[in-house]
Amino acid sequence: MKSTQQYQEALKESGYNYELEYKSKEETKRKHRARKRNITWFNPPFDLRVKTNVGRQFLKIVTESFPKGHTLQIIFNRNTLKISYSCMPNMKSIVDAHNKKILKAQMPAPETDPCNCRAKQDCPLDGKCKATSIVYQATVKSDNYEETYVGLTEGNFKLRLANHQQSFNKERYRNQTELSKHIWTLKDRNKDFEISWRILSRASSFSNVSKRCNLCTMEKFFIICHPEMASLNKRSELVSTCRHASKFQLMNFAGIT
Repeated sequence: MKSTQQYQEALKESGYNYELEYKSKEETKRKHRARKRNITWFNPPFDLRVKTNVGRQFLKIVTESFPKGHTLQIIFNRNTLKISYSCMPNMKSIVDAHNKKILKAQMPAPETDPCNCRAKQDCPLDGKCKATSIVYQATVKSDNYEETYVGLTEGNFKLRLANHQQSFNKERYRNQTELSKHIWTLKDRNKDFEISWRILSRASSFSNVSKRCNLCTMEKFFIICHPEMASLNKRSELVSTCRHASKFQLMNFAGIT
């Protein structure tokens, strides 16, 4: 309090009219620390193909199984049991994928001929027609106008090309792909055309460990982010399910009926 006058005079000399005053600290009441609630989380994996509202059904089961008055209701209720969908791989999947990547790097790649065309200069993919697990692009040129199509194949590209050529030559397969539809439209108009092929990217197909298909994801990436490279592709292709996961289903194993 004795030094208050000295500071007050300094304020007035500086042009301030503020009056200094002393306020005693009031004793604050001690607050009780809030106890953290013990919460148990249920993390079901998220999948667009599942139509059932898993979250609602789970909470409904909790309410029916532990009603008010139940001995365990204080432990198992909607406040202590929460649900959150899991969109990421679990620790086991991460470790398995890592181990698979390390072991695959240590194994020598099998020596295969990238092209088995009789005339190497006529190879549709520049000497890489036996490439597997690729995203490819087809460019159709006709009358100084071109259309592009993005596709994928898990197996040998040459086998995929044979299927494309079948859809180009046999009219009953004209609606097999958007590319075959365009080719038949040109044929109906008696237009000449040329088709060229190239590899856009390589990616791994569906893995039963990670539950992901990088091949399908890469194809959809080009359709979404580079539409000029896939002018013939339709937006409906983006919601199609992965065709490579079916081989892991139990009903598709040999000997299973």
